[in-house]
Amino acid sequence: MSDPRNAPLPARTPALPLLVTRGLGFFLLAGTMWIAGMLALIRSAMAVFGS
Repeated sequence: MSDPRNAPLPARTPALPLLVTRGLGFFLLAGTMWIAGMLALIRSAMAVFGS
């Protein structure tokens, strides 16, 4: 009984709730798309109004 090979595994830490995980993923993706959109808008404005 005192053999450490038979000891129970330590408990895993609970994962984040699914809603929190999906919310973080959504906001990361939305932020990335927002930045890409702003860069495309600036690039197109520079093509039209740039020297």
